[in-house]
Amino acid sequence: MDSPIDVFAYDDIRPYNDAELKDALARLVQEDALYKMMRWVYPGLSRASIRKMFLSITTVQQFQEEISAPAVKVITQMTTSGLSFSNLESLEKNKGYLFISNHRDIVLDSALLNISLFEHGLNSTEIAIGDNLLKTQAVRDLVRANKNIIVNRDVNAKEVYYYSLRLSNYIRHSITQNHTGIWIAQREGRSKNGDDRTSTGLLKMFVMSSNAGIEEALQQLNMVPMCVSYEYDPCDLLKTHELLHHKIFGQYTKQPFEDFHSMLTGITGHKGRVHVSIGSPLTEAYEQIKLITNKNEKIRAVGEAIDRQMHAIYKLWPTNYIAYDLLHDSREYKNEYSNIQKIAFQNYVRGRVWKLVLGRKKTGLPKENLFKMAREIMLEMYANPVVNHAQLKAEHPEILHHND
Repeated sequence: MDSPIDVFAYDDIRPYNDAELKDALARLVQEDALYKMMRWVYPGLSRASIRKMFLSITTVQQFQEEISAPAVKVITQMTTSGLSFSNLESLEKNKGYLFISNHRDIVLDSALLNISLFEHGLNSTEIAIGDNLLKTQAVRDLVRANKNIIVNRDVNAKEVYYYSLRLSNYIRHSITQNHTGIWIAQREGRSKNGDDRTSTGLLKMFVMSSNAGIEEALQQLNMVPMCVSYEYDPCDLLKTHELLHHKIFGQYTKQPFEDFHSMLTGITGHKGRVHVSIGSPLTEAYEQIKLITNKNEKIRAVGEAIDRQMHAIYKLWPTNYIAYDLLHDSREYKNEYSNIQKIAFQNYVRGRVWKLVLGRKKTGLPKENLFKMAREIMLEMYANPVVNHAQLKAEHPEILHHND
């Protein structure tokens, strides 16, 4: 079929430029939701002050420096017990990287990377976000003002190739020509069960925009794995609820505005400590796949190399180790936490699960065995990074460097 879009025309998906920003901000200050959101971050500001703040912005850089970055810093101060980073010093200034990231929180995974980059005097990245999250013009204006790239999800099967090719072209152009960094999740949708795995379809999409071999096509994108790890996941109850539906009924249908509710819960909920880990370029993986002749096998090998790095650099918290020991009724990791931490986490999980069980009638979940199933699912969510780390330690001990 003929292409339904120009695969080199990016105006519909790229972030706003400085010339477009003024109209977007003028639309935003008409929205009551904007003031509610800003007052949560800055409770002392009046409506007039917020309006003046937004209308004084003239560039995207200024928007990030004066609106986005301070807001994320306040959110971090209010909802975490501290933010730490590792290996950011390895990044070169003014070099475009493709940060391929694990995905736990809709908004904060990428926002925390950008805060980390700001803190180290590096340029912020553009952020790939699915259009399924952008239900209103106001949300579209806000994310595109904040350097977000729109990924078209609601596309029929015949047109997917062309929309993927356009996105691939845009990513390659941004990194190789404009030297602009991009953040993208390793697969569509957040990891609900804590098991971080890279989609081979995503890697194939990256390659579409190049006529070079797979190794060269990927190497040109300066791809670097990264991980954000949260001591507590504010959305763990929502994710457990969804996974329960899949386990019991074989499917889950999202309610209207459920993604928006998840976004707010992720932003406002307590996270404990948070760590952003940056990996290393995949140079060795590209060398190794030169010996592989099958294209699908090449892609699979790169995906596995990304996953190994992610499992190595993921910051494991006491909550992860406790969850593993509770799940397996073991004391294998007893040296990684105190008895007080274990009791606190046990009480936390019990409270979260009881909340879900007591509200089961609203969600159609059966009573029988529900507490046990929900507890197991929530513990697996926290324990899976430990499982992945242990497997990596057994199979590739040479890769580990951050956690041991």
